Amino acid sequence: MRRFLNLAVLLSCAFSASVLAQQDNFTLLREQVESARQQGQMDNADQLANQYLILANQRGDLLEQGRAYFNLGRNAMERNRYPDAKAYLQQAISLFLDINQQSLLAESYRQLGLTYRYQSDYGQALDNVYLAMQIYQTQQDTRAMASVYNSIGTILEKMGQFEQALQAHQQSLDLHYQTGDQEGIASAIFNLGDLNRTMGDRQKALSYFLQALEMDQAVGDPKNIAYSHNKLGFLYSELGNFAQSAIHLNQALALFEQIHAPRDADWARTSLAKLAMDQGHYNEAQQLLDGVIARAMKQEYKSLLVDAYKLAAELAIKKEEYGAALGYIEAGVIQARLNNERADEAILEKLRVQVLVKQDAVREALAALQHQKQLDDELFNAQRAATIANIQAQADFTRQQNQIELLKKEQALQQAMVEQHRLYRNFWVLGLAAGFTLLLMLYHRHNQKRLNRRLEQQVASRTEELQDKNLELQAAYKQLETISLTDKLTGLHNRHFLESHIESDLIHSQRLYQDWQRGKTGKPESADLVVFLIDLDNFKALNDKYGHNVGDDVLRMLKQRMQQVFRHSDYLVRWGGEEFVAVARFIHREDATSLAQRFVESIRHSAFSPQGTEPLWLTCSVGYVCYPLAIAEHNPWATLIKLADLCLYAAKHSGRNGWVGLDAITADPSISLSSIDSEQIQQLVAQDKLHIQHSFASPLRWQSSTAK
Repeated sequence: MRRFLNLAVLLSCAFSASVLAQQDNFTLLREQVESARQQGQMDNADQLANQYLILANQRGDLLEQGRAYFNLGRNAMERNRYPDAKAYLQQAISLFLDINQQSLLAESYRQLGLTYRYQSDYGQALDNVYLAMQIYQTQQDTRAMASVYNSIGTILEKMGQFEQALQAHQQSLDLHYQTGDQEGIASAIFNLGDLNRTMGDRQKALSYFLQALEMDQAVGDPKNIAYSHNKLGFLYSELGNFAQSAIHLNQALALFEQIHAPRDADWARTSLAKLAMDQGHYNEAQQLLDGVIARAMKQEYKSLLVDAYKLAAELAIKKEEYGAALGYIEAGVIQARLNNERADEAILEKLRVQVLVKQDAVREALAALQHQKQLDDELFNAQRAATIANIQAQADFTRQQNQIELLKKEQALQQAMVEQHRLYRNFWVLGLAAGFTLLLMLYHRHNQKRLNRRLEQQVASRTEELQDKNLELQAAYKQLETISLTDKLTGLHNRHFLESHIESDLIHSQRLYQDWQRGKTGKPESADLVVFLIDLDNFKALNDKYGHNVGDDVLRMLKQRMQQVFRHSDYLVRWGGEEFVAVARFIHREDATSLAQRFVESIRHSAFSPQGTEPLWLTCSVGYVCYPLAIAEHNPWATLIKLADLCLYAAKHSGRNGWVGLDAITADPSISLSSIDSEQIQQLVAQDKLHIQHSFASPLRWQSSTAK
């Protein structure tokens, strides 16, 4: 008998060892696939992934089959074979759904969304990415949620929705801060820099990229360090600082070669070719591009190949080699069509028009221009459809969250019912064990039926209450959807929009200064917020004289003046009546005075021309306040508006047609900014506890008043 027991133990151990060996094989193969993919050895990566799939099929292991399809999909993405990538990833999703592997399912949805993004199908991209977000939120996986917000921001950026993209990247940054993920923080800052570069704010982009590089170097991941060097090199080239550009680009190239990342190395060489072209070193640029194009064709780096063709065409135009330029353009157009990269195709057609015009080929240039316009129209329509899809995806995501909450409530109710039934059943078992008489048993059975009926009534009542709550939630959601974030008269954002978005900016600005004060980072640059409160002077008299229609025209024209002075990334808001708010985001507070002066002059020196009236010469008054303040407030936004309003009153009482600003305040626990008034401000200014700047020749007058 002992022998049989020992044999069973040995067989059990052997089986366990076999299972462990199988898992080790899968783990080793996964690591080999990922390593080959990272090093650009795509044929080897595909071969290993197919071996993985064959082994998983032989074992009948659905989990490993799903992982194999996922890796095949990732390989296809690297090769720009997007239809294959989608097919593999959808196969992985189907398997992960069957075996309820939620984390792997979410990551597959995210990668599928990115695949759609590369094909410019932004609606489908957002649908899949939001599915991933829903799973990660259910699992409360903060780190994964941060990565998904990064993907959402990247997709929205491609759609041209820069403000929403900025918010998504900011949410990613906030979540990475919560988890203390330094690599994630650096990636989010990198993405914010790239977005600001795209929006044209190169100085802010530069500060972000430098900060990202510093953090990447602290973490020590050579690939991320190389990415930051490459972006810095490209940006320095755009800024005309060619020496710094060369330093960073060569460092990026050396790191990419060191970690055996050939595609990324050729990406860096493309940037070096652009730098050489900008410096007039045409032969050097041509040699670099010829090598990149040859390797990209061989290794099937299809997106990189399109970028190289575009740059080679630009170089040929500069060298006045128009025949060669047309050859590069045609090759680039063909590849862009195969990649379904319509934006790149439109850029190449624009280059074709330039070349044909230089060759005096008017008819061919017109045909190319018509094709370019058709592509631009298609891109515009696709972007508009994607914007609608984004709104729908967000709405569906919110509805799904409400449904999840309702399901949790229903499950809790059902659990309570099961628990109550169990208690009743135990009660009867104990009664029978105690030997109750038949009559008592019958009585209890009757009582049980009565209690069950009461319970059923309670359950029905509770179910009805839940249904009512569900209807209330749906009604509330519909009401929320109807709230407009845009002022109908001017087209600017309204107060509701600003109050919904400003909080995250305040927190981020405060955190940057706190990290500096605690010695974690250097002194922050471009980290201040400046809140400008703007009011047209004597606007009531204008309305009384010309009528409200003319007044409305003036308010609409004021929007254009604001857009000329402030940046696209700043918040421009109609606060109410003739009052407007502009929030200059993440600037140096020293720039606030020049912004205020520019805006006052833009109103004073240029007449308004409403329809049906003579030109109207108007002035305005501006009050502003800088943030962070040295004194912490429970409700900083309300305090900032109050202080800006007091500065605006001072400008009004000091003669109008000027500005008053609060730059800084001395840290003093006795000062309560939330309850401050004009008289207290005068006292604090006299005590050098407030730093006020203004544009008036005479001393400021701070008298309180209800009229502006």
